[in-house]
This record gives sequence, structure tokens and C-alpha cells, in this order.
Amino acid sequence: MSRVSISQFSLPAAQRPLSAPLAVEPYPGIRTIWERSTLRSAGDPVFGVEALVVHCARKAGTDQALSLMQAGRASWHWIVPAAAEDQHGRFIWAIAPEGRAARHLPARLTHPAIAAGRPRLNHVTLSVLLAADPQAPGGAPSPWQVAALAQLIRHVWARYPSLHHVVCRSEIDRNTPVSQLDWARLRHMVLGLPPTDLPPLVAKATPLALLDRPEPAEPALRGM
Repeated sequence: MSRVSISQFSLPAAQRPLSAPLAVEPYPGIRTIWERSTLRSAGDPVFGVEALVVHCARKAGTDQALSLMQAGRASWHWIVPAAAEDQHGRFIWAIAPEGRAARHLPARLTHPAIAAGRPRLNHVTLSVLLAADPQAPGGAPSPWQVAALAQLIRHVWARYPSLHHVVCRSEIDRNTPVSQLDWARLRHMVLGLPPTDLPPLVAKATPLALLDRPEPAEPALRGM
């Protein structure tokens, strides 16, 4: 079966919002692992950001993703909690500093609409991971996860003048399985509906120090 490339869309400059509030909470203890799990950005931390890359986990929940980050194997700027997690429906986790490059893509990968087709996309992109339920791998993101992602997109779009593209990781790395995220619905929510605030809920999060060390992960975190 041929693959249809629909997991991406552009952000028209004329529709860029002036502001878009977002409720986020830093993951407990996350400051202790920023240095080893992110990179010093090689470009302008504001005007150099061209795209937001969406990662849709197939079987990794927030704890599993944070274990990889704790081991220095990967990182993202935000994580949207899965339906099985207590924070689902409440807020988005802030994970890596926006001023640093997250290790969310292999350095060799390129995309024709980002960085003029050059590699090292981590230095010109922001990243968000939609967490999955480890007990129900491969499921589609929940309606709230889609709405929260739309809100996040509008938030970063308002803050980064050069941000012009939203793209799924599977559109950059063709070995990554296509996600079940409803991109048509997401695009409609981003370009046609205003964002709303989300109330915070942090108390039930697993402290980073209590997470188990992960098993070795595949390069590029495929099938996560």
C-alpha cells in the first residue's frame, strides 16, 4: 500500500496569533538531567525555530519516555500525558528548556520544508511527544491529547516568529510507523479555533529519581 503524506501542515503568517496562553508544569526533578539529555542550540533560540515536530509514542508512557531522557538517550520539549495517566485532561508537561536543542531526531535526517533541506533539525525545531498507554500500545491519541496539542501549537506559533511548519516525526523519518493522530482535526483546531487554559495537576507524578533505568533503546527511538 502506498503511503500518503498528510501528517504535516503549514502555519500561514497572516493567521499567527498575538498570544495563546498555555498551562504547563515542569516534570518533578527534570532540571537535574537537562545538561546530559539536550544540546546547546547552534542557532538563534527564537528566530531560528522553524518547525514543531510531533512524536506519537506507540507504547511508551510518560514514565518510560522520561527514563530514556534520564539516561541521556532522547529528549523532548513537552510531553502530553496519555489517557491512562492522572495528568491527562489537565496539563502538558514541560520537559526540556526551549532554548536548548532536544535530542528528538537523528542528526542525519532532513525535511525539504525545514532548514532549506539541511540536516541537524534538532537545532531548528521544537518537539512534543504524545505519550501512549503501555497497556494498550498502538492506540490513537485521545481527543484531549489532540486538543492539548493544538493549544501547544498555537502557543509556540505566537511566540516564535519563524515557526511555519508542524510535522509528524514519521514525515521526517520514513522508517517510523505512521501514527493514528487525526491530522485533519488537528489542523482545523489550530487554524480555526482559539486555545483554552488547562488546570494544573502535578501531585501524582512519579518523581524522576524513582524511575527505573531503561533498557537500551533502538537508535532514533523507533516504535517507542
